[in-house]
Amino acid sequence: MKRYAIEPAIIRVKSGETVELQITTADVEHGLDIPELGIKAPVQPGRTTTVTFKAPARGEYTMSCGVICGPHHDTMTGKLMVE
Repeated sequence: MKRYAIEPAIIRVKSGETVELQITTADVEHGLDIPELGIKAPVQPGRTTTVTFKAPARGEYTMSCGVICGPHHDTMTGKLMVE
């Protein structure tokens, strides 16, 4: 994560698999939120946050930054694509 971007913007996983995301940021505090999956994880600068979950049913799930990080915070989104 970096100010106003989640990279990669699209993460593809297989339904039923155990997924481990390792999330970092070098600038300011962010948060990875995937509301439909109950994921709300703070991401501190210079540290790695690990989020582990079982991929749900097929579909698209919105990822967003859960910590207000500046004027373009609302555009900081991505998609978790479960296939």
